[in-house]
Amino acid sequence: MEPVVRRMGVASLMLFAWSTAWAQDGDRRRDAAPPLGEVVMDGAFMPFSLPARVGATRAFAWGHGGYDSSRKGPVAETAAEVQLWGPLALRGGATYSNDTARMRPSVGLRAQFLRQETSGIDGAISVFFKTEGFTEAEGEIETFVSVGHVFDRTAVMGDLVYGQDPEGNERDGELRASVIRSIGRFAVGADSRVRSALGTQHGMAAIQEPKYDATLGALGTVTVGTLVIFAEAGPDVVKLPQTTIRYGAIVFAGIGSAF
Repeated sequence: MEPVVRRMGVASLMLFAWSTAWAQDGDRRRDAAPPLGEVVMDGAFMPFSLPARVGATRAFAWGHGGYDSSRKGPVAETAAEVQLWGPLALRGGATYSNDTARMRPSVGLRAQFLRQETSGIDGAISVFFKTEGFTEAEGEIETFVSVGHVFDRTAVMGDLVYGQDPEGNERDGELRASVIRSIGRFAVGADSRVRSALGTQHGMAAIQEPKYDATLGALGTVTVGTLVIFAEAGPDVVKLPQTTIRYGAIVFAGIGSAF
């Protein structure tokens, strides 16, 4: 029994030391740069790419709305993330487009497993459940593997995404990538996303949801007091079932803040 107790004690001390060191390092990073400037460079306000850093700020939220001409309809999205402990955070949000013609809420957990300070890159894994609507339980589970690196005033990040419904009948994959550069209280960059259906689609999903789509947007942000204002615009393409390929452009603007 004593060896077991000793091992449990050692493991507890190691876990406590690791969490304390992470928290102290996070405090140093928050003190080393203006809070909003640091959060912007971490990728928190990227509309498409999910940041690979978790817990750089205790909480942040944003929302945007605009128009997608390839889908001939409005687009909107909101997101909020709260640090639970060290490298673990809870994230929720909702998206809207003509693909489903309804708001699709999502909720999930994010955990950072690599840190640039010790591993050369940031790395995180996130798991979300996205419903079909606020009253429909059917939906999909999405898993993100995110990596990123900050080079002085330039940050790059990318995501590999896999999603499927609980039964495994419908599957999709995504690649997301972005780059952003800080210029004082401004930041400019590019944000992209490519999605493709990997499995068989059934019912209304087979009629409405895309076979594939791709978007490449130019992104600009500015910090004004405690707010971040951002806008993105660029070409996109979508292939819906029983239709030809549609080419168009997407444009939206949004606002957010960190706490």
